[in-house]
Amino acid sequence: MVCVVCPTSCLVQAEWDDEKLINIDRARCKLAWDYVASEIFDPRRTVTTTVSVDAGPIPLVSVKTASPVPKGMVFDVMNQLAEVVAKAPITVGDVIVKDVSGTGIDVVATRNVD
Repeated sequence: MVCVVCPTSCLVQAEWDDEKLINIDRARCKLAWDYVASEIFDPRRTVTTTVSVDAGPIPLVSVKTASPVPKGMVFDVMNQLAEVVAKAPITVGDVIVKDVSGTGIDVVATRNVD
């Protein structure tokens, strides 16, 4: 597995059982331990996309999840966001969708739209 926490991008080897990470080799820093454990037991991704805008000068606004969602929920999140139409004006950080796909995570705007 390649650790992407820092620019070194270590190619680590991991050993784990059903419940915990037992050992990792070839990591050059301690950050790899948490990254590898997360990727094995609870992989998450930040979702970035665009949603339609109503009554704005541009047709789309960029959005992202406020924090990473479980990797298995990414397509559910994308399907829900495909149906969303945000109403202008929009400010960076505005919540566009609250609790997207029941994850408890909000989707926020990453661009202003007048």
